[in-house]
Amino acid sequence: MICRHALFRFAAPFVVFGCSPLAGPAFVSAAEAQEVRAGEPRQIIVTGVGEASGTPDIATTSLTVLRTSATARAALDGANAAMAEVVGAMKTLGVEARDLQTSGFQIAPQYRYDTSSNGNQQPPTLIGYEVRNTLTVRIRDIAAVGAILDRAVSLG
Repeated sequence: MICRHALFRFAAPFVVFGCSPLAGPAFVSAAEAQEVRAGEPRQIIVTGVGEASGTPDIATTSLTVLRTSATARAALDGANAAMAEVVGAMKTLGVEARDLQTSGFQIAPQYRYDTSSNGNQQPPTLIGYEVRNTLTVRIRDIAAVGAILDRAVSLG
C-alpha cells in the first residue's frame, strides 16, 4: 500500500487505518465466502411478474337497505320488510339461498346539534334511528347480473 506524505496529510484517518498491520482484510475471497456459507442451506431466489386472464364466471355485489324512523323498532321493522323483499326478489331471479349472506348490520341513533343565537352549543337532540342491513349476493349466472342489479335498484 502506498502511504505518501500528501495523501497522508489529506486522508490521514483512512491511510493510517488502511496501513495498520492490525486491520483485517477488507475483502473476503470467493473461496473464503464459500467456506463461511458451507453450513447454510443453498437457495435459489426468483422474482417475477405474471398475468392471467379469463372469462368471469361469478359476480359479487353488496346491497344495503337503509331505513330511518323516530324509533329504533320502527326503523328495524322497515329495514326487515325491505330486506325480505330484496331476498325474495333475488331468489325469484335464480340466486340460491347459499349465495345470499348478511355482511353488515347497524342500528344507530341520529342526533341534531343546534347552536343558540349567542353561539353556545346546545345539548344534542335525538331525532330518530337509522338501520342499515347489507346483503352480499354471489351471482353465478353472469348473464343475469344486469337484471339482478336492476331489480335491486327498483326495490329502493
